[in-house]
Amino acid sequence: MKVIYYCFAGAHASVVSSAIHCGLLPENRIPTYEELLSIPYYDQTDPAFVGMPYLMGDDEFGNPIYFMGMWNQRQALASTLERLLVAGGISSETYILQDSFPMLNFSTKVGGALSKRLLFTSLGRRISVWGIQRRYPQFVSLVENVKKRLG
Repeated sequence: MKVIYYCFAGAHASVVSSAIHCGLLPENRIPTYEELLSIPYYDQTDPAFVGMPYLMGDDEFGNPIYFMGMWNQRQALASTLERLLVAGGISSETYILQDSFPMLNFSTKVGGALSKRLLFTSLGRRISVWGIQRRYPQFVSLVENVKKRLG
């Protein structure tokens, strides 16, 4: 089964969720600043590629785990994507689409905007990581719930 975590820009929430799912980040503790910055794509997704799924890796059962951004149209685009997959003959039992944007707090949103839009990368990353660390247990819970749905 394929899992696709999605968020606003595909640079923070969906990246962290998919990295936890793939075992690139710990489930039993809050990762350090360096650990978060070391995961692939954290705060690096190019806005031109929003809407394209990126493969983070496979989970322990061999399921491919993706992440992507969907701007502020997450619900509408997820619904459209599901309808297109069904129209293409792809069963909804072969994938999970999971919105990870609700995991973000104000700090991470501000940090992401500073880093990605205003190009204050160093400051923005520090603030976004701080925000992720504050909400990290909720990210782990989200991933645990997705893993339960995988059976």
